[in-house]
Amino acid sequence: MAFPALSNLGTDPFFNTAFSQGAVPTNEFAFKLASTGSELFLGGANTARFSGSIEFHSVSSSAGGFWQISGASIHTGSATPVTGFQTIIDSGTTIMYGPPAAVKKFYASVTGAKLFDSTNGFYSFPCSSVPSVSFSWGGKNWAITAAKYVAIFYIFIHQHS
Repeated sequence: MAFPALSNLGTDPFFNTAFSQGAVPTNEFAFKLASTGSELFLGGANTARFSGSIEFHSVSSSAGGFWQISGASIHTGSATPVTGFQTIIDSGTTIMYGPPAAVKKFYASVTGAKLFDSTNGFYSFPCSSVPSVSFSWGGKNWAITAAKYVAIFYIFIHQHS
């Protein structure tokens, strides 16, 4: 589902070809990600899988082929410790990376959090007080459930070489 710039084969990815050949009605796709019953819907969104309106954002033209959008903010409880950053939306990864200063600022707002591994930039927090975490790109706050945050999302420092 990536852009042509990321193609290892040097050709247009499947979805780009499907759209250019008229096999799908719109140049949009949607994912429903769940522990069971996940879905990839090509040519729009399956309205039976969600309620409310869809939130659209511009993708950065300088993102090197990634689904990168700007203007993000991260929230924990009623605090918004980090704002105005770029994010890459990727359904193929289960981790989050961040600049060291932003990650440190985020965890400074999480009760009981502390640097667990300074080499890799891992933080810990008490299991009895999992933080309420959500992201926003200028519209709705998109919550990450406590179970998902603990199970698959670890924010850590991205080491730059």
